[in-house]
Amino acid sequence: MNSRRQALARSYAPGVLRALANSWRFVELDAVSGTAGPPVRRATDEIYALWHQQLLMLMLRHRDEDIAVMISQSSDGDLATPIVERLGFVVIRGSSSRGGSRGIAGMVEAARAGQSLSLTVDGPGGPAHACKPGAVLIASRAGIPVVPTVAIPASGQAVNSWDRFLVPYPGSKVFVSYGEPLFIPGDLSGPEVAGWQRRVDAELERLVDLCESAAGRRWPRKRRP
Repeated sequence: MNSRRQALARSYAPGVLRALANSWRFVELDAVSGTAGPPVRRATDEIYALWHQQLLMLMLRHRDEDIAVMISQSSDGDLATPIVERLGFVVIRGSSSRGGSRGIAGMVEAARAGQSLSLTVDGPGGPAHACKPGAVLIASRAGIPVVPTVAIPASGQAVNSWDRFLVPYPGSKVFVSYGEPLFIPGDLSGPEVAGWQRRVDAELERLVDLCESAAGRRWPRKRRP
């Protein structure tokens, strides 16, 4: 993307995204019963763990909440950062592939300052629906819980990308559910980190099933050949 198109994207994308989000009807589901209810007030010291596929919906659901997010140190990240900041997030640069240790340190520092965090646990490049260690390590070092978080639209498009990125249509219902906080101990061994990753995976997939049941449809998990 050339510099002029980048400037246009940075100028207009936040407004377009806000308008799209305002058209959606978010429905929060109880993580156990699956019944719809009023939004639950979230704590301010936790890390939302989500699949990259559902990033757009959850980012717009939690806009203007001063949540710290990690964005990769790449050209795509350079473009996304000012847009995400204008949506009311605090951006920390780093990822599992570039600047990972710096990004994790920044997220831990933000958590200790009292900010909530959000992390796409299978990003930035997959494999899809497989939790990497970042969220577990951050939660362990910062002393905050991981909250598995899911959003599923009733209607929209699944992009044929590595994550099958979901874009709800304007006016769509979006079903959201927050799992019980997972409190992760400090000083974890390698096998213990992997065990917590599997727990996050399992809870996210359970919540996906719950929200897809409410939405009345299943969304693809893998790129088409």
